Amino acid sequence: MSMLAFLEEQIGGQALGDHLTAAVNDLTEREQITRAEAYQRITELADAGDPAVIAATRQTWVRRADVDPEEAPVRRLYVLERTDTGVFVAYVDIDAAADSEDDGYACALPDKDLELNDHSEGAEFGVDLLELYELEDWEPFEFLLPTVGALDNEGERKS
Repeated sequence: MSMLAFLEEQIGGQALGDHLTAAVNDLTEREQITRAEAYQRITELADAGDPAVIAATRQTWVRRADVDPEEAPVRRLYVLERTDTGVFVAYVDIDAAADSEDDGYACALPDKDLELNDHSEGAEFGVDLLELYELEDWEPFEFLLPTVGALDNEGERKS
């Protein structure tokens, strides 16, 4: 399965199209190239799994199998926010059961990074950090939207 097919499966064609179009708009502004060139470049980069193109809020990334755990001590990262300069990630270190209570005792993080073990605020890193990881899951925003035409207690549409 290609990366584009995986992304479409994760968030749907419309959301993926919107995401890629935003990247195209940014690229055409930065590099003054045609939209056709920008679409081709962005599509190729997205299909190759380039984090600079595909990284977004509500994604879970897992450390690639070929990456040394000492280079990337946390197995899973959750993207809390994508910014212009990088990503805010929360460490989701399920394997080591790390949390804000353990002060790193069971955490796989090196001592110098223990202060980054904050699951509520996250830590800011450059998008290039995600090159050590691969996209595992992407929760689309439409799951956060309220139900249209909510039902009352009897199962009837509210007016």
